[in-house]
Amino acid sequence: MGMKIGIVCEGISDYRVLRHITERYLRDADAYVIPLKPKETRQGKQDGFGGWQGVLEYIQGEDKMILEALKEGCAYVIVHIDTDVRELYGVSRDFETIEKLHEAVREMLADKIHPDFDIEKIVFAIAIHETECWLLSFLSDDNKIACKTESCVSALNRLLKDKGNIDKDNKNSDRARTAYEFTLKAKKKPKDIKAASLNNYGFAWFIDALDRIKADV
Repeated sequence: MGMKIGIVCEGISDYRVLRHITERYLRDADAYVIPLKPKETRQGKQDGFGGWQGVLEYIQGEDKMILEALKEGCAYVIVHIDTDVRELYGVSRDFETIEKLHEAVREMLADKIHPDFDIEKIVFAIAIHETECWLLSFLSDDNKIACKTESCVSALNRLLKDKGNIDKDNKNSDRARTAYEFTLKAKKKPKDIKAASLNNYGFAWFIDALDRIKADV
């Protein structure tokens, strides 16, 4: 049996991105992931409500994250959130640097996590400003594109051309799934994923956290 890691994220498309990155990057540690929130149906659809609201509700509940993570035997739990609507969950839009924004969101999440859960077992995946921004460097070496943090779904769709299309309001459509699958296949090796992460602070921070897991195995 490998190392099981649970994922709490905003949506099932985020789950698929985090699953690919985590399992590929930690393949030498024989890591694999499972969805804690939201769940995935047998048909590959999202089961139940997601969004940042779902993430915050889930991580605060002893009867949710703690008991489920323990029951499932999760060695770690990844907690994901986008920062595009940060003011809605109580984080200011005004920070001098991305680093300070990231720190503020980490602190917000850490404060929300139920006190009985071991915070050392949490891996934060804070997407600045959305998970699709991480994926731009999977398809482009142009720094002006790969380092974007705004309008990333539109930028990704331009790179995809005829390889699929992501509708921001329906990221689980067949065309969107094709787009994500095509994009993720572009980076499979740990060294390539690490190189891609350097274009986005939240992505790089997440990979650094996975490196710490590697060191503990």
